Amino acid sequence: MSAPTSAAPGAMPARALLEWLSAAAIAQQFAGIARRLRAPLPALAFERKLALDTALRLTQYGQAMPAFIVLSQLRRELPNDAEVCARHDIERAYGMAGLHDQQVRPGAALAAADALLRAVPWHRATRMLRASLLAERGEAAASVEEYRRIVDIVPGDAIAHDALLIAMQHDAAISADAIADAHRAWAAKHMPRVAPRWTAQTPHADPDRPLRIGWLSPRFFSGLVADFFLPVLERFDRREAKHVLYDLGGVDDAATVRFRAAADEWRRVDDLDDAALCEAIRADRIDVLVELSGHSPGNRLRALARRPAPVQATWLDYFHSTGTDAVDVLISDAVLSPPSFAHRYSERVLALPSGRLCWSPPADAPEVAPRETAPLRFASFNRVNKINDDVLAAWSRILAGVPQSVLRLKARAFDVADDRTYFLARCAKHGIAAERLELLGYGSHAQALADYADVDIALDPFPFSGCATSLDALWMGVPVVTRIGETMVSRQSASLLTALGLEELIAKNADDYVRCAIGLADDAARRRELRVTLRERVRGRLCDADRHARELSAALREAWRLWCPGKFDDI
Repeated sequence: MSAPTSAAPGAMPARALLEWLSAAAIAQQFAGIARRLRAPLPALAFERKLALDTALRLTQYGQAMPAFIVLSQLRRELPNDAEVCARHDIERAYGMAGLHDQQVRPGAALAAADALLRAVPWHRATRMLRASLLAERGEAAASVEEYRRIVDIVPGDAIAHDALLIAMQHDAAISADAIADAHRAWAAKHMPRVAPRWTAQTPHADPDRPLRIGWLSPRFFSGLVADFFLPVLERFDRREAKHVLYDLGGVDDAATVRFRAAADEWRRVDDLDDAALCEAIRADRIDVLVELSGHSPGNRLRALARRPAPVQATWLDYFHSTGTDAVDVLISDAVLSPPSFAHRYSERVLALPSGRLCWSPPADAPEVAPRETAPLRFASFNRVNKINDDVLAAWSRILAGVPQSVLRLKARAFDVADDRTYFLARCAKHGIAAERLELLGYGSHAQALADYADVDIALDPFPFSGCATSLDALWMGVPVVTRIGETMVSRQSASLLTALGLEELIAKNADDYVRCAIGLADDAARRRELRVTLRERVRGRLCDADRHARELSAALREAWRLWCPGKFDDI
């Protein structure tokens, strides 16, 4: 059902509004739902059953607050209706669990979620909250299991299924092949009907003409998309292509202003359903559409099943094949996506010669400080949900092999007392004594950079390796030891280190990882050399936006040329 976007919020009769809300929830048209519910609701009592069904549908598709608004209105009208009151109380109880989470009280939030799920095991939003809380504690397997329960409860819930795919990539026990299969299963369930590829026709299929390239993202604001894409967008050769940005996020900040200025055309599309979004892209005559989200939150991957552009590509803000035939090309590099892994990709991989990413270093980073004083300090400033038991076991061996060394960990979780206590208990199980640890809250990014001043070696987690955190460490003169795996996300730091000519810091297994870290700890001369040379290496090899713009443009041109003679049919 396509949303009647021309109607004013609140102007629709109760039945039409409730039917629209249900359809919009299924279509993930969440911005439109939020806007419509800012206006007072019509009377719902005469549509009691439909209102209850709509609230359930909203809850099932991740819209707990809109469900609460509908139920609150219904309860005001029917204060003695037992079923209405019970359903309203459930959403209120979930709201309390969510409030504990917002107030950074994870223990209380988890206890409240567990209590509610004992009474209402089907409640999707509570299970999502519980899965997130488990993940943030580093309990990857338990988080995966919780997301699987949600997918079973609400089979059409593409968002929970997206979250499951991401959670699986944190779990060291899940193989790369199993993760690839899970992505294909997502596509089979949520994108079972993909429109056929466009037929190459002249003059439209001229391989050398200037192109119109569309970029689709919910994150055209300050953050990773800005850090890795904005300088490149500003340097594209406009004789080669015009660039149209489709903003799915609706967030405005200083980076958004730069994005709008750098785009040839700008469209805000967060309130469009899939059909309307694709109509807008077709109307703009886009030749190559690059979606920047993959399965990350806020994505509109399912819209691509309608094939709004002749060539559809994915890049940047996800770390795996999408698993769907609706995406023709994945932009990567030879380390992240070697040819031997091609069977795990639904897309044709186009590898950028200098690496998949080009980074914008922080302008306010302090200068690299000389490192002279003891003790030797290892560090990892990655989120706790990347620190699984295999990682802790390896770190325990490293600390045992370098007596008197300490390990500094910096994460938002360590701002919370019960999260610190829980993490210390996990470490103790692996023989890591509390006195060998420095647990710091994350604070600001500037403070995180400053906290590298007395760090000697950064330890990358696995299988979910660092990217921006690894770049921060390298920029501050701190070498990163990583363990390479068989998924894209387990090869992010390896890709960066390869570009820097530091392959000796890339371990192939846990024993190699431990040996590499201990060996670097014993080589003070090598650490001193890296400390004074790493920043310029990073600047020259990972921050050249002009080169990256040329390479990315060439890859998109190659994708277009592959379509022109119909070679995508050979994939």
